Amino acid sequence: MASSASSLSSEWLCPECKRATEVVLDHSAGDTVCSECGLVLEAHSIDETSEWRTFTNESGDNDPVRVGGPSNLLLSDGGLSTVISSRPNNANGGSDFLGSGLGRWQSRGSNPDRSLLQAFKAIASMSDRLGLVATIKQR
Repeated sequence: MASSASSLSSEWLCPECKRATEVVLDHSAGDTVCSECGLVLEAHSIDETSEWRTFTNESGDNDPVRVGGPSNLLLSDGGLSTVISSRPNNANGGSDFLGSGLGRWQSRGSNPDRSLLQAFKAIASMSDRLGLVATIKQR
C-alpha cells in the first residue's frame, strides 16, 4: 500500500536530534515525522483542510466547495433551512415532478423569518454600494 507522505516546508525542533529539521507529514496515519531520525513528533493529527480541491472552469458555474448558505443565529432556524432546487434535472433538460411542484409550495409556504431575510438582503445591498467590508456587513 502506498504511503501518502509529503514534506512540509516548515522546520520543527526535534527533541531527539536536538536541532531544527524538516518534517514529513504522513497523511494516512496523521503523523508528523522527523526527516532526520524518524521520531514521530505529532501523532494522529487531524487535517482541517478541505476534503477536495476545486478547479475553476470556463463555464462560470458556481463554486461547489460547500453546499448551503452560511448560518445566521438571528434567524429562528439558524439559517439552516432546506431549499428545493429549481434547476432542470431530467434528461430532456426539464424539471421533474419534485423540482417543479415542491419548489412552488416552498415559495408559498409561511416563513417566520421572511421579513428578516429581506432586511438582510437590503443591508447587504447597501453595504455593497458603500464598499463596506464583510465584517461590518455581518454586524
